[in-house]
Amino acid sequence: MDDEFEFVAQHSEELEAGTWIAVVGNELVAKGSSGREVFEIAKSRFPKKEPLIMKVPDNAVMLL
Repeated sequence: MDDEFEFVAQHSEELEAGTWIAVVGNELVAKGSSGREVFEIAKSRFPKKEPLIMKVPDNAVMLL
């Protein structure tokens, strides 16, 4: 999970607030309006990996 957290930290300013995202390794693999949606996309692309699923916060502070 370290790679996923590092990706989010490095790209936090580029991520759209309020959007659900799925990250696998150093790659944003899905974004959408629901956690279930992005989870299903991520698992279909990477069935043997555990994606990081999160909703991008609306405020400017993101704690990882």
